[in-house]
Amino acid sequence: MRTILLSALATALLGAQEPPPAPAPPPPSTLATPIVVDLGPMFAAAERNTPVTPPGVETWTNLPNVGTGLPAYRFNLYRDPLYFVVKGNRIVAHTTVNYWFEVGLRMGSYVKGMGSCGLPPEKFRRARLGIQAEVNLTPDWNLDLRLTPEEPVRIDGCQITFVGYDITDRVLSGMKDNLTKALEAMRSQIQDAVKLRARAEEAWRQALQPVELAPGVYLALNPERVRLAPWASQGKTLTLTPEIQVRPAITLGVRPEVAPRPLPPLDLSAGPIAAGLNLQVDADLSFEHAAKQMMAQVGGQTFETEKGKFRIEGVAIRAKDGFAYLDLDVRGRVDGRLTLKGRPVFDAQLGILRLEDLDYTLETQSLFTRFGEWLYRGTLKRTLSEKCGMFLDHSLKDIKEKTRAGLNRTLAPGVALAGDVDLLHVRRVDVLPDRFKVEARLEGTARLLVTPDLK
Repeated sequence: MRTILLSALATALLGAQEPPPAPAPPPPSTLATPIVVDLGPMFAAAERNTPVTPPGVETWTNLPNVGTGLPAYRFNLYRDPLYFVVKGNRIVAHTTVNYWFEVGLRMGSYVKGMGSCGLPPEKFRRARLGIQAEVNLTPDWNLDLRLTPEEPVRIDGCQITFVGYDITDRVLSGMKDNLTKALEAMRSQIQDAVKLRARAEEAWRQALQPVELAPGVYLALNPERVRLAPWASQGKTLTLTPEIQVRPAITLGVRPEVAPRPLPPLDLSAGPIAAGLNLQVDADLSFEHAAKQMMAQVGGQTFETEKGKFRIEGVAIRAKDGFAYLDLDVRGRVDGRLTLKGRPVFDAQLGILRLEDLDYTLETQSLFTRFGEWLYRGTLKRTLSEKCGMFLDHSLKDIKEKTRAGLNRTLAPGVALAGDVDLLHVRRVDVLPDRFKVEARLEGTARLLVTPDLK
């Protein structure tokens, strides 16, 4: 009867424990690759290559024959310096043109003037011309430049028309064409300055390579896709930032093997990539190594309880149903094998694993029968709980500092990694068939800097 009661007591007290639910996986991270384009030289080239005065000035030019006689016009025009504005991925070029024109009827070799606008003694007429260039990228990493001419804005009005034609638009058309050609030339200039595909391929190749932060500590970025962040501009500089979506992880041990993968098409779909860098950290501790560490701390020592002394002569750790089982061979007041079930928890202050909620299993009920309920309620279990600490081979705090240092280095000629980490979160500790696995997360930022001299 006493045995049955103790067994029932043990069953009630050691009721089933459920393993903690798995946390949600960390969000993907962003590895920004900013590319800064200095548009100043391109604007200077556009200024040089855009004629101040278009061809054909002061030459009588026939208009289509829409009535009696041969209508003709002549003009003179010069432009002020070009003025450029950059906003996001839009480039706007403006200029003020100064002009006069005269209309008439051609009579043989002679043209009879029928009216003029801006000829002396009048002042030159003025108009504002502008054109917008929208710079975009295509999925195959090419540059797309869309030009949209603006409607001319007449600063000084002129009422002359001739046989239904608006002569002003004809006068301005040559300079409008020159502006269009000047901005169209920027397509190849920006493409050459950016060397986008070459930079993206090099950044992608480097993102695939594990980075050794310290001996036996590797950062694997695990790139998935590439998106384009919103364009940015300041003054005459344009910044486009391909963002590589990564799921970085820090692993301990041997260098991870990574299969090469080609640069994927540029993802132009809507929706942002999560900002910042979330580094997955995996730290493993084998049961064999953990048992040796624990045995080094408690093996051969004598421990006092209110019922007598005992010492630990053997330690083994195993896994079952997501929990750690601790088999302890003890001698003394208790003589036999104690089996306890616990939940591994990371002690951030000491950088060790502890087994919490440590409790006897039914495998120990024979000792309950021999020694009574004090074995369950006494100080023996508390003494064992205090001693069940195992040091990880790599302190997570040390890994944080190594990661901070490792995020600032040259990866290859022309390619540098720059970043920082500031937060450390231990997400979970798993009990695998042969080891404990600590899963933590470092939060920070990172960028890949690719210099513009790639060939």
